[in-house]
Amino acid sequence: MADFHQYLRAAHGFKKAKGRGRRAKDEATYSHDIRMLISEANQKYVQMDLSAAQTIVEQIIRMDGGIYPAWKMLGEIHKEKGDEKKCFMSWFTAAHCKPKDFHLWLECARMSIDQEGPNETAIYCYNRALRTNPDDISIMYDKAVLYKQMGRLDKAADGFAQLVKALPNDMSVLKEIAQIYTQLHKIPDAITFYENSIQHYKRIGLGSQGGFGWSDLNILVELYMLEKNWHKAIFETKSIGRWLWGRADEIFWDQIQGDDKEWDEFDDSRKVVVREYVPGKYLDSSYVMPIELRVKLGVCRLKLKHVEEALKHFKYLDRQDPSVYYDLFQEAGDALLEYKSHELALEYYGVVAALESAEDPKLWFNMAKCYKEIGNIDDAEECYHAILSLYPNDVDARMKLAEIYEVSDRREEALDLVNEIIALRKQQDIAEKERLAGGQTKEVISAPTFFAAPPSRVPTKERRAQATAAQRAEMKARKTEQTITKYRKLEYLRPRMEMGDADAVRDWLDTAGDLVDQFRNTKAFYPSERSMKFKGFATLAHRRAAKRGTDAIMQRMQHRLQEAMSFEDEELPDTEDLTQFHGLDFDSWLQVFMQYAICLTKHEDVHDAYDVFSAAKEANVFFHHDRRRFIIHVTHLACAVWVKDPDIVSDVSRFFMHNWQFQGDAYSLFVVALIATRQGEEMFHHSANQKYFLRQIKAMDKAITGKNIVGAASLTAKGEDGGTFVPKNFDFTLLMVYGHMLAAGRSYIPALNYYSRAYSLDPDHPLLKLSIAIAYLHRSMQRQSDNRHWEILQSMAFLFDYHNAKEETTKAFGHWDQLQEAEYNVGRAFHQLGLSHLAIPYYERALKISDEHLSAIPDAWDVKYEAAYNLQQIYATSGNPLLAREVTSKYLVL
Repeated sequence: MADFHQYLRAAHGFKKAKGRGRRAKDEATYSHDIRMLISEANQKYVQMDLSAAQTIVEQIIRMDGGIYPAWKMLGEIHKEKGDEKKCFMSWFTAAHCKPKDFHLWLECARMSIDQEGPNETAIYCYNRALRTNPDDISIMYDKAVLYKQMGRLDKAADGFAQLVKALPNDMSVLKEIAQIYTQLHKIPDAITFYENSIQHYKRIGLGSQGGFGWSDLNILVELYMLEKNWHKAIFETKSIGRWLWGRADEIFWDQIQGDDKEWDEFDDSRKVVVREYVPGKYLDSSYVMPIELRVKLGVCRLKLKHVEEALKHFKYLDRQDPSVYYDLFQEAGDALLEYKSHELALEYYGVVAALESAEDPKLWFNMAKCYKEIGNIDDAEECYHAILSLYPNDVDARMKLAEIYEVSDRREEALDLVNEIIALRKQQDIAEKERLAGGQTKEVISAPTFFAAPPSRVPTKERRAQATAAQRAEMKARKTEQTITKYRKLEYLRPRMEMGDADAVRDWLDTAGDLVDQFRNTKAFYPSERSMKFKGFATLAHRRAAKRGTDAIMQRMQHRLQEAMSFEDEELPDTEDLTQFHGLDFDSWLQVFMQYAICLTKHEDVHDAYDVFSAAKEANVFFHHDRRRFIIHVTHLACAVWVKDPDIVSDVSRFFMHNWQFQGDAYSLFVVALIATRQGEEMFHHSANQKYFLRQIKAMDKAITGKNIVGAASLTAKGEDGGTFVPKNFDFTLLMVYGHMLAAGRSYIPALNYYSRAYSLDPDHPLLKLSIAIAYLHRSMQRQSDNRHWEILQSMAFLFDYHNAKEETTKAFGHWDQLQEAEYNVGRAFHQLGLSHLAIPYYERALKISDEHLSAIPDAWDVKYEAAYNLQQIYATSGNPLLAREVTSKYLVL
C-alpha cells in the first residue's frame, strides 16, 4: 500500500517520499485468499456479471490496494459500463502497481487526451512509458506533439530536437521542427536542419520511396522568405527543383540570376538564348514547377523589384481553379499590394472575392485599401460593408467606414457611426470585466439593432442653415483665436521638443496634428479637381492615436466631427487673393506642416509624415507656389534619407530631375540621396530608374540633334524667360549616371557606350576614367567576353590615366587622400586579376600615405583599413603568416 501512495503522489506532481522502494508484486506473491478472489472475479467478468465482479475486485482493493489485476479488471468493468473516466482512473492506478506495463501507460495517455485534451497527466504517462522503453520513437514523437498542442513550445522543440538526432532526415519530424522553430524565432536553426537533410538525400539519392519532396521544398522556401533572404529563396527553389526533376547536371542555370526562364513551362523561346541549353534533352514536364512554389518565386521577385518576372509567375494562376488555390491568389494580391501595385492586386483579390466562401476580413480590408489608393471610394465603402455583414461588431471596419463618411462630407453619418463605436466599445469593456470577474457575460449584439440614437449636441442641417452672419463671424473669430493659441503653444514647446524631451514631443505632435487636420479639412484648399484620389486626409493623426488605443482614436474623431458640424464650411475668398488663414500666413502654415512631418519622422512613424507631405503637396496654396513646393519636396527627401527609404528617395528625386532637367546637380542629388539609404544600390539600377534616365537621354538627343527619337521624354524644365528649357549641349552627369546604372546591373558593354559619350565631353574627368577602367575589367571577367586580354589592356590604360590625374592633383594641391585612393584602386585591380605581386606595392604605398600624411588630420578620408585587410589576405594566402600578422597588429587591431 505504501508503493501505491508513492505513485499517486508522483502522478499529482509531488516528489516521492524518500525510501528504498520495492518492485511490483508478482501474482505468485499474492495471498491464497486474494488469488481465490481474483479467480472468482474473473469468472464473474467472463459471465458478464459485472456488478458481482466489481464487488469482488473492490473487496480485493480494500484488502490490498497494490493488486494490479484488481485495478486492471475494475477498469475493464467500468469500460464495459461506458464510464471512460472511472476506467482511466482504475487503469492509471493499475499502471502504478505495475510500472513496467508499457502498453498500459500508453493507453492511459491516450485516454487522458481523449477525455481532457492535451494535459500534464498525459505527459506524465508518456514519461513513465519512456522509462520502460526509452528508445521508442513513436512515444517521443507523440510526447513532442502533445507539448506543441499544449503551447509549451520550448519543451516541444527539445522533444523534436531529440527526434532529429535519432531520425535526422525524417521529413515529418523536420516539418514539425520548422513550425515550432518559426514560432520560437529560431528560423536559422530550422533552415540548417533542412539543408543538412538535402545534402543527405543528394548523397544517397531520393530512391523510389521518396524522402525530400516538393512540399518539403515549399517549407524551406517559406523559411528563407521569413528571414527576408529573397535571393537565397529564389536560388534554392530553382536549384533544388532542378534536382527533384532529375536535371541536377544543368548547373549552368545557376549563372542566370536576373530571371527564371529555366522554368518557363512548355515554352523554349527564352531558354534557347542560353548557349548550354539543349532542347529535348529532358522532358518538357521536368521544367514545370508546382504552383505553390511558383507563386513564392513571384513574391520573391517582387520583393527584389523584378516586376516583370514576378508577373510572369503570377500569370500561371490564370490556369488554376480559384476555389482550390484561393490562398495563392490572395498571396499574390498581398505581394502586389505591398509593392503598391494596387490595380493588379485587385485583379487577384477580385478572383477570391467572387467565391462564395470569401469570408476572410483581411481580404476585404486589403481590397478596400487598394480601392482607396486608386481613388475608388465607393468600392472601398462596399468592402467595409461586406466585412460588417459577416462580422457586425468589427470595430476596425466601422472606424474605416466612419473615415470614409467624414472625407465624403457625410459628417452626420460619420458621427453617428463613431458614437456607435464608442458605445460598442463600452459594452465590450463591461462584458470583459464581467468575464474576468467570473460573472455571466452577455452577448454583445450588432450595434445597429442595439444602440439607441445617442443624444446629439450637434445642430441639424436646418438649424445650421439658419445661423446669422454675425454668428458665423463670431465662430470664425473664435476659430482664429484657437489657431493662434495653438501656434503659440508650438513655439513655446519647440526648444524642448527639438532637444528630444518626450513630454514636449508628445504635446507638440498633438497640437501640430490638430492644426494640420484643421487645415486639411478645409475644402477651399483642396478643390474637387485635385482631391479626387482618396488619401485619407482626415486621418493624418490616426495612426498616432492608434498607438494609444481605439478609444483615443474615436474620442479624437468625435471631437473633430462635432467641431466641424458646429458651423457651416467656411466661405473663403479666392485662394489666389488669400495671404493668411485663421490668423496665420501660409508660410507659417507650411512651416507647421514641415516641422510636423520632421518630428513624426524622428520620433514616431514615418508613414504619418508621408501623409503630411501628400496633404501639403495637394493644397492649392502650396501647389501653385514654386518656392513652397520646392520646400515640401526638399523636406520630404530629407525625411526619406533619414529613415533610409530608397523607394521614396527615388520617387521624390524625380521632382528635382523633372523641374531641373538636363542640369547635373539634379542627377547628382538623386545619386547622393539614394546611396545614403538601405539597399540604395538595388534601387539605383532598378529597371524603372534605368527607363526614366534613358528617356531623359533620348529627350536630350532629340532636342540637340533635331531627330525624331521614339520613347523620348517631354521637356519639363523652365528657362529663365519662363518658357520651356531646351538644352544646347549634352549633359555630362546624365550620361555618366546612366552608365553607372548599367554597370551596377552588370551590363558593362552598354555602360561603356554611355561612358564613351561622357568621355567625349570631358576626357580629363578622373572618376569617369576610373569608371571606364572598372567596366572593362569586370567585362573581362565575364564568361561571354570575346577578347579578355584586350579588355584588361583597355582597363589598365584608363586606370593609369586616372592614377596619373590623381597624382598631378596631389602635387598641385597636396590632396594626399586622393592619391591614396588611386594607389588603393590600382592595387585592388591587380588583386582582382590575381597579380598579387603587383598589387602589394600599391597597397603598401596607400598605407605609407596614411602614416605620413593622413593620420594627423582629424576625420580625414582614409582607406588604410581596406588596404591593410587586402594586404593581410595576400600574405596569409601566399604562405607568409609573419607579414600577415605584422600588418594585422599594426593596422587592424583596435
